[in-house]
Amino acid sequence: MKKLSHTVLINADRDFRIDGKPVSLMPLVVNEEEGPVALIQAWILDCMVRIGEPWITVEKNVYIICVWYDFLRYRGIAPLDADENHLREFLLGGGVRASNVRSLAPKAEVTGTETNRNKYRVIVGFHDFWENRHGKSLRVHYGGTLAQVRENTFERKNRSVSRAELNFSKPENVGTKSQPGTPTQEEGELILEEALKHPNPNRAQTWYLVGSLALHGGARVGGIHSITVPRLISALKKERAFKQVAGYAEMLDGYLRPGNRAKIKEILRGMRADRRKFIFCDVRNKGGESIPLPIPIVLCEELIEYMCTFREETKAAFLKAKCRVPPNLFLSNKKRQAGGALTSRAMSNFFNPIFKRLDIDGTIHRLRATFAEAVVRDCYVRERAINGRAWQIKNVLQFASKLLGHDSFESIQDYLNNIIAQELLAGHPVIVGSEENASYLRAVAEKLDDVDNEKFKIALERFFAENGLEPIVEEGRKYALF
Repeated sequence: MKKLSHTVLINADRDFRIDGKPVSLMPLVVNEEEGPVALIQAWILDCMVRIGEPWITVEKNVYIICVWYDFLRYRGIAPLDADENHLREFLLGGGVRASNVRSLAPKAEVTGTETNRNKYRVIVGFHDFWENRHGKSLRVHYGGTLAQVRENTFERKNRSVSRAELNFSKPENVGTKSQPGTPTQEEGELILEEALKHPNPNRAQTWYLVGSLALHGGARVGGIHSITVPRLISALKKERAFKQVAGYAEMLDGYLRPGNRAKIKEILRGMRADRRKFIFCDVRNKGGESIPLPIPIVLCEELIEYMCTFREETKAAFLKAKCRVPPNLFLSNKKRQAGGALTSRAMSNFFNPIFKRLDIDGTIHRLRATFAEAVVRDCYVRERAINGRAWQIKNVLQFASKLLGHDSFESIQDYLNNIIAQELLAGHPVIVGSEENASYLRAVAEKLDDVDNEKFKIALERFFAENGLEPIVEEGRKYALF
């Protein structure tokens, strides 16, 4: 029996040369019999360039399309002739290349696991690209094509996929996946200290700054990857403190000169003295849009020093190997992989083992959550300080979402819930033996919160003195909880 050929993704991490000169190649999709697969290659370019998806996401999706492409080839179906029944049988067979599953019933149910849903969306997106971006004619089945399916189709039953639903049934006994925790600020600092222990001083400083941007600036790994030297310099050029200096643009562009470097850091220190906290640098967010990343000014000073020392050292290695130097702030030692920039995957691969080694629950992405939770906590304490018992959750969520650049309150609500839970745990609520005693304590707390409580407070202090009681003061405790 003839062995079935596979379509595979080849990452360009080898030393390719043209006329004896090394060149960087983008990842290539190749079939063992057909050679390069242009249909998938064009879609990869669209994902990376127009949509701006991080490579780690694109790579996962490409593997799905390669398997789907082979599934159709093995059945003798042209990729753009696929319809609802083919997609249904692909998912019913477990989403593998060689499946003998045939759907005899036109409405056979497919188990709605997250894996199946993800494959479904990726495949529909691939066909949408060819129909709506390039005007290709797809096969019409039950009034529609695979490109005309939308995500809300999962919510309706007993209708064709082209109009509504793939008839996904609920999975049985599917366990919930535990989410990584949010490290405390102290745990985050331990992670950074561990990064500094890297035996290579260049890499040690690189990893330390990558982790610092996540912990102290709330940056995603994709955003850290997208920071470029021109973008950081451009962010500084927008600051009034720099604009007040004659020839500031030339000074910033010539940041490598020792005199200019010293002047830039002096201006940043002046901004800190004026109680400025952040420099806002544009980075790429999920989905490809640009958002401002708050970089603490102290950290910005370290980045300027890094650009003039360790980055230049890595840059020299690139030039020696005759490789193009990308504009990214953080360069990889793998000069010909992913254009030479430090990738999101490399960041995760370095930091996640550190979390395990130190027995800290979380990932590098959760360091961003540590920063976000600190912002929400400040907003919460501010709201409680201003409005006391009349504080409003909505005020906290609105203010924090503006600071963090979130469009919805959902993730902010999770941070706030965690903060309130931590406060309850840290507050050591007073436990009393009866409802009657609890009601007395609640009455005391309410009276103390009354604006006209001075006489009551004096009487309470006298009662304490007469009964040999002393107020219990605990450092850092903001509220007494009953």
